Amino acid sequence: MSQLDSFKLQRIHDSKLKESLCVAAVVQVLKFDPDKMTVNVQPLSKQLENGKYESQPPILKVPVAVTHSGGFIFRPWYKEGDTGVVVYLDHDMDATVTGGKEAKPLTERNHATTDAIFVGAIVSGDYTVKGLPEESIALAKDDGKIYVAITGEKVVVKNEDTTAEFYATKIDMKSVDMNITLDGNMTVKTGGKIFLN
Repeated sequence: MSQLDSFKLQRIHDSKLKESLCVAAVVQVLKFDPDKMTVNVQPLSKQLENGKYESQPPILKVPVAVTHSGGFIFRPWYKEGDTGVVVYLDHDMDATVTGGKEAKPLTERNHATTDAIFVGAIVSGDYTVKGLPEESIALAKDDGKIYVAITGEKVVVKNEDTTAEFYATKIDMKSVDMNITLDGNMTVKTGGKIFLN
């Protein structure tokens, strides 16, 4: 075999090896289990099988990556149709994810779909973010009508027609209609005026 033929065979081998290696995929959520924090997902990229592009099979009961530290948790909520990303771990995750500590892999599998982790939804399609303050970190409904945003100067809480802005030295509230109900006693200390209608 010539050196050129050997080089071509090595390139074909390397190409096939790359095709078989799972690293990450864009997927669509089919089902979300908020109690177990898992999702069933459908990979969106078709794969080449026997010269024809075919849909990949769904990946079931994929653990959702949830930020958890120091007794606090950030729990996302997913809906059917959300687009997201899964990553395939280097080794069998059964022992480490179940036990939550260092462990020997239970099998020799690597980069398998059974070792996928859903790392979160992404903005896809023609959706555009709207109604949120610029230069802020925000938690919001995707229509921008309800949100909590942190900017460099204030915290803004908006709920439909009511907006509250919390500064270091004052609180501004703007509302079309505001009802305040208090149980118990209220003490107000002010250097200015209070107006009641």
